[in-house]
Amino acid sequence: MSAVEISPDVLVYKSPLTEQSTEYASISNNSDQTIAFKVKTTAPKFYCVRPNAAVVAPGETIQVQVIFLGLTEEPAADFKCRDKFLVITLPSPYDLNGKAVADVWSDLEAEFKQQAISKKIKVKYLISADVPPPHNQNIQDNQESVEPVVQDSEPKEDSSVVNEKQAPIEAEAEAEPPVQIKKEEVPPVIQETISQENEKQPSNSAPAPNSQVKESATLPAENESSSMGIFILVALLILVLGWFYR
Repeated sequence: MSAVEISPDVLVYKSPLTEQSTEYASISNNSDQTIAFKVKTTAPKFYCVRPNAAVVAPGETIQVQVIFLGLTEEPAADFKCRDKFLVITLPSPYDLNGKAVADVWSDLEAEFKQQAISKKIKVKYLISADVPPPHNQNIQDNQESVEPVVQDSEPKEDSSVVNEKQAPIEAEAEAEPPVQIKKEEVPPVIQETISQENEKQPSNSAPAPNSQVKESATLPAENESSSMGIFILVALLILVLGWFYR
């Protein structure tokens, strides 16, 4: 009889493999000292082991739950599972003082590595041909005839909104006609100022090009006073318009 017995050799999971199921592995300590064990797997995303590390007293046997979490869809009938588990046992003669085996495993392995006993456990899927396809697979098949939601996830832009965005800015300006000020609406003071400015401006035609260049270069006082009068006139018009449309 071996000091440590680990069984079985193969863990068998039956259909439907899309559902969670549990199998058991047993570890028997036939020695006269306490042992510690640890379980490793090649597919940690599909299995949950409880406990995955613990101690076994002399003469005791512990059952380890190996919970298969299930696949997303039923595999084909000729599918061969390659998942494996490795159970490692080491002597644990010392008191762990309440520490977990996982916390002291590296120390035990460094000291008792030569006395380690390990066993590989394979996994087998027992697939039944009579098992119907899973419910989620039926949903995926039905979705082939339904328009995917992704196509409607992007909102379509309304043509009327686009036309409003692309409408020329001049259309808004044409909605309001330009303001026309009648002569009788302008106060007498402004009319008198306009007439005085018109009298100051020369009535002759435009001077010759040479004289125009000369006058613009010398900037005579008469042109400066005319420009100042026009500026005052524009300012008064702005004030009157602001007061009239207030």
